[in-house]
Amino acid sequence: MYRILAGIFFKECIKTRLCMLVLTLISLTYMAWIWLGVHRLFLLDHPEIVWYRVMDLGQIPYGALAVLPVVCACIFCCCQFLPEMRDERLRISLHLPCGMAQLMLAHFFFGLLFLALLYLLDGLLLTLMLQRHFPQEAVHTAHLTSLPWFLAGFFAYLCTAYAILEPQRRSRLVGVLLGLGLCAPLLLTTAPGALAPALPWFALLLPLLLAGLLLPSMNFRHRRVQ
Repeated sequence: MYRILAGIFFKECIKTRLCMLVLTLISLTYMAWIWLGVHRLFLLDHPEIVWYRVMDLGQIPYGALAVLPVVCACIFCCCQFLPEMRDERLRISLHLPCGMAQLMLAHFFFGLLFLALLYLLDGLLLTLMLQRHFPQEAVHTAHLTSLPWFLAGFFAYLCTAYAILEPQRRSRLVGVLLGLGLCAPLLLTTAPGALAPALPWFALLLPLLLAGLLLPSMNFRHRRVQ
């Protein structure tokens, strides 16, 4: 079984290597654009004024980062699962001599692992960018502010996977609506760091979504289509 699961990881790596490279380059370019925007603030005003706006008035000069995790998650999920569904290669994989749950979780863990590494890269670049211009307190607040955006990316990946894998059209709509319902609160414009106390409760939903993704996989395997 270990060899089969390792083979799944290797297959996914080969299949999505171009997508992973493109998304990494997009993230680097996007973070560079955000850095230029932050740097421009200090060219137009004195540092004390910029610090006052960010630390006292609650302005978020890196707010454009909010959409990046969700967009990357949806793109990667489509690149990972749409070819499997179009050619029905996933149906063949589901008949391998190992449990369906372990096999599908291997696919999902691969996607979540790549997104986690990508988000770590974005978070590192954000930290380096802000440490150059702001006090440590502002950097800490930025971490608490950006964590909900990255968590929304994980939700977007899992809900997009549900909508792709589910063969029933009405159930696909449930996956889309669930993704919107989970991501919208995390992406709402709030005071910096305001959502931090609720993050553990949102994070508890991740294993529930992972378990729920086994249902569309089972429906797809047994051709339960309406």
